[in-house]
Amino acid sequence: MIKFLLGIFISTMAVLMMGNAALAEDYNIGEPVYINGGIGSEEADEFRAKAHNYNLRLYLSEGKLGHSITDVPLTITDKRGNVRLNSSSAGPFLFLQMENGTYTITAEHNGITIKRVAKITNHRGINIYLNWKQTAIDAEESLQTEQ
Repeated sequence: MIKFLLGIFISTMAVLMMGNAALAEDYNIGEPVYINGGIGSEEADEFRAKAHNYNLRLYLSEGKLGHSITDVPLTITDKRGNVRLNSSSAGPFLFLQMENGTYTITAEHNGITIKRVAKITNHRGINIYLNWKQTAIDAEESLQTEQ
């Protein structure tokens, strides 16, 4: 009886370990490690200090003066179309640690969609600036300049 129970226990543990291995693989396909935020000068300074830890650094802004923006819906997909990150509130800084590869970044602000392609090939990484140039702020500034 003890050998029978021990056999069941060992079989159960083997199945659980295989299940955990499958979950670990799925997790690696999922979202990358990232930080999002940078509101206010103190938090922005903290993000800048941590930037070197991430190989894909996104900076979100609007207008000619580059005013920081938040709450931007943003999606990052790999070259196979797999969603690697889906955020409903990115910005003003979104720093990610990504595997080497090619990614498409799609972000929308005020009804305007911006797409960029990022190719990660080394540890240093890249900076991508997403700026929505035509905004209500620009329109106001233009009106004031014309008067």
